[in-house]
Formats: sequence, C-alpha cells, structure tokens
Amino acid sequence: MINAFDYLQGAGLLLYSPTPRLGTTRVSWHGAHDFDISAPYATVEQYLEWASQSQYSAVLPDASLLQMTYDVVGGSVVGHRLAYVPCPVLVDEDLIREAGFVDVVETHLDEGIASVVLRSPVRFDFDPEAASPGHPASHLTFNGPDCRIACVAPMHPFHFLDFVFRHYYAELRDAGSAWFDGYAGRTIDERVLTQEDRDGMHVVWPL
Repeated sequence: MINAFDYLQGAGLLLYSPTPRLGTTRVSWHGAHDFDISAPYATVEQYLEWASQSQYSAVLPDASLLQMTYDVVGGSVVGHRLAYVPCPVLVDEDLIREAGFVDVVETHLDEGIASVVLRSPVRFDFDPEAASPGHPASHLTFNGPDCRIACVAPMHPFHFLDFVFRHYYAELRDAGSAWFDGYAGRTIDERVLTQEDRDGMHVVWPL
C-alpha cells in the first residue's frame, strides 16, 4: 500500500495520501481506531466528517476518498474493508490543488442542493468470521447496507486500486497504465465462495 500510494501521488493520480499506519495486525490509516461506520447510508455529513478528520487512506483528484484497511495474522489476510467514497459534489479540480479540498467542497455545498450529485460508495469487505447465509465472507456492497454480492476471494490492494481507476478514472488510469498493467493482476489466492454464493449472483476475477 505504501509503495502504491507513493507512486500514484508522485504521478499526480492522487491528491493526497498520508502514510498508512502499520499496527501489529492491522494496516490502515492513522485515526482508524476512532472510525465510525454506524450510519446505514452514506450522507453528505458523513463525507464531511471523514474528510475533515482525515479518516481516509487517500484523496483522489476530485476529492473522493479511498479507505483501505487490512487485518493480517501470520502473514495471511484475515479481513479487509476497502471503500471508494465519491465526493458529494463535482469540484473544480484545479482549485482543490490550490486550496484545502474540504473547504472547496463546503463552498460548493453552500451553493445549494443543485451542486449535490448522487453517487454511492462502493465497498469490498472480507470478514470470514461474520460469514453466514446471506452474508458472504467476501462481498461487494453499494447503495445500501443489506447489499452483499458474494466475491470469489479477498481483494489485493493493487487490484482494488485498479478497480477504482479503471471504472471511475479511466483517463488517469491510462496515464499510469504501465504501473496498473504491471501490478493490477496481483491477487490473494484464497477462494471463499460457498455453494450458496455460487447459486446466486456473484463476482469472480482470475486467481
């Protein structure tokens, strides 16, 4: 994650990325221990709280946030929460490079509801201890807390970053295509789909 963020920020593909916090068993951002995800739906207030309190792993050029947390025990990934949190307004990207991005977002919000855009966070979770019928060990969530689409395996951080740039920032991905093409194929080869997962809609990528 450190190497990825260093490259992406150096290449101008990220606005800002603080150094990840490396704990005994958790890799996340500084302050993640105070992180509150209790709200069932994404709100503008929640975005502003996370942004102003630096509750993120990186800030994208349009002021959207990346939140990446991995739990690792004995060299194996035992859990993760990987989230892409879109900015609730369309910002002037040149302006946020000159001023604090939170201030720019709040200025746009002061213009009224016409500035707000409806974009859902996208999250990949891996929590095998919580796995149960209807709650796959590895799953994709968007638009609502009860949306849990089973995924074939935990997601590698490079793969997650490629997913975000490939689907939401194609021009930036093209600018960094050598890096993405060289590293995005890395995977965590631990298949976790149950038969129930396979019988329903699920997400699979090459392992």
